[in-house]
Amino acid sequence: MHMDPASPHPTPAQTVDEAVRRIRAHGERVTVARTAVLRVLADPSAPGYLTADGIFAEVNRAAPGVHRTTIYRALDALERLGLVVQTRMGQDAAAYRLAGELTGEDETFVHVRCNVCGTVTRAAGDLLDDAAKRLADDSGFRLDPMGVALTGVCANCATTPASRRAAP
Repeated sequence: MHMDPASPHPTPAQTVDEAVRRIRAHGERVTVARTAVLRVLADPSAPGYLTADGIFAEVNRAAPGVHRTTIYRALDALERLGLVVQTRMGQDAAAYRLAGELTGEDETFVHVRCNVCGTVTRAAGDLLDDAAKRLADDSGFRLDPMGVALTGVCANCATTPASRRAAP
């Protein structure tokens, strides 16, 4: 991938170009929907995590007429190809972001989501190492901590009186 030498991360256009290259390298089709989803997720003004409905809304602004089902299929294909990562954010819909391989970001983190304000942050990737090892040793289960966000209450909400907290 060619990157701007002044920046440690690729530009959005470079990210989309690299993803398209990888789609073709897998012998898959580069569709309007797949490209549109990649552009939405690569947009630096977009929030870090978007639901499928949020992605659909953004794609529909840029390319009206793309059906919601087509966006879901595009997300499934991009996730299968390792270009997009899906994370369950508690009881909310799944959220999507570009894979760290495309963005130049480190993937060794765990998502942490506040049940009160909805803020999603990252925690150290080794946070669940002991639990993962115990599960593997006890039952052979292999934990995928990237697939779901840990939920709880952030420090800010924990110190805010309940009467002043706003629901997400």
